[in-house]
Amino acid sequence: MNYDHFKKAIELNFNKSLEEILYEVCVIEKMNAVQGSKKLGIAKEVFIKWRHNYRFEDKQQLFDKSIYYL
Repeated sequence: MNYDHFKKAIELNFNKSLEEILYEVCVIEKMNAVQGSKKLGIAKEVFIKWRHNYRFEDKQQLFDKSIYYL
């Protein structure tokens, strides 16, 4: 399976967009890569790639907030 197959399967399972799902898992529930990947039922590497692409990593969000308030 590639990333698109994983994305479609997860979006169908949760009835939300991938960005909304990752926001809940990473920002609201503050799960790490292992916990998040287990909750979504995907490989940890896939979860890390998506989290990085949607900028939901802690350091990325801190940087975005600091740039926004300048």
